[in-house]
Amino acid sequence: MQLSKEKLQYFVNNMPEKIDVLELIDKVILMAKREQNGEESVNRYIPHDDLEKEIDLWG
Repeated sequence: MQLSKEKLQYFVNNMPEKIDVLELIDKVILMAKREQNGEESVNRYIPHDDLEKEIDLWG
């Protein structure tokens, strides 16, 4: 399970001054699972390399 640095940085920048450690760990795990599930759902229909090529054409 992996989590992008950008999503983690956004979370850290917007988290409260004090947070329960277990809540922090749960949220990080949840974010990683959501990111992984999003990639899997896209890859189910379009191979990742093809998706990257397609997105490059949009720009």
